Amino acid sequence: MNPALENIFQKQLDTIQRIELFLDIYKCKEFVTCDLRELKEDACTAADKLRCIKEYLETDRKDVCSQFIEIMRKMRRNEQLMLHLLEVGPQNEHAKEQPAQTSATKQLPLKELQNENPSKMHLQDYSKSPFAARSKPKDMQFYDFEATITEKQFETIPKYLKGRMQLSELVQFLEKEVIKCFEEKYTLMYKHRKAISNQHDLTIWKDYNNLQANFPDHNFITQEDLSRKSGKALDKKSYAKLQMLRHLHILQEVRSEGVVYFLWIYNK
Repeated sequence: MNPALENIFQKQLDTIQRIELFLDIYKCKEFVTCDLRELKEDACTAADKLRCIKEYLETDRKDVCSQFIEIMRKMRRNEQLMLHLLEVGPQNEHAKEQPAQTSATKQLPLKELQNENPSKMHLQDYSKSPFAARSKPKDMQFYDFEATITEKQFETIPKYLKGRMQLSELVQFLEKEVIKCFEEKYTLMYKHRKAISNQHDLTIWKDYNNLQANFPDHNFITQEDLSRKSGKALDKKSYAKLQMLRHLHILQEVRSEGVVYFLWIYNK
């Protein structure tokens, strides 16, 4: 048989089989429609329940971690107090002859330790600290987002990209815009759900946590985050500065599903 005719004949057989399959399915449509609809509804319900369980477990985990870190902080305070007392004791050979210290004087080191209110820490410590459970906003800084640009590194940036820009201008953009945006994002993102009462912040908090699943092992901000912070869309000059930070291996730009991500990749 001619190969061309054989090919046409085979296509007709395939078409006939598909039509027969469609007719078989269509004949039993009325018997399976309800079952399929119920199965779809059950799947949606199960997905909602799984999502609720996941959110509950995550919230419970953060609460437990918060309690644990608070206990560890108290233990460290007591250790520091004991070290302080050990250092003070040997320095005074006539301690027994001197008047006893008042209770207020004895408690002073512990009181000072209790009043410590750090504004800079590592992200991991912050996520487990009491600050993440407080509704009152606090300006936090993180060691995770520290970067320096030397004059020598700045000179490696191509002339067509750098133009007439000075090192101080790029450093100011990095510290005041980019790093500040990272700090504000993760200060909010690591907040406990119960600590967020503002609806606008809650919406952003949900967006942050949903997007984090795209790059779970990286810290990042998006182009939208930078625009939200500055109150305007990124201009050409700002985008050129971001490209310079890419060149210096401080940021990495990734585009996914229409979203522009800037991943923090700086290694100290």
